[in-house]
Amino acid sequence: MTKTIIEKLTKVAKAIGTLPEETQKALVAEFEERVVDFSTPHMSGAQHAEVRRRLALPRRYVSDTRIRSILATRDRA
Repeated sequence: MTKTIIEKLTKVAKAIGTLPEETQKALVAEFEERVVDFSTPHMSGAQHAEVRRRLALPRRYVSDTRIRSILATRDRA
């Protein structure tokens, strides 16, 4: 973690410390839930494999000229 992030988290923790206890408990519960959400993988192994496969495919780009040509043809129709 970078120093800036630690500093920001410290500021947030201090600000939370000034709130009523019930509010603090609610915020802590929310943060704990969010940490679990962000740290739990949401894709299966097969989905990860498919993403890796697709990322390994050669990149295919359409030139600006080709896009303009397609749009010009569409506009004439």
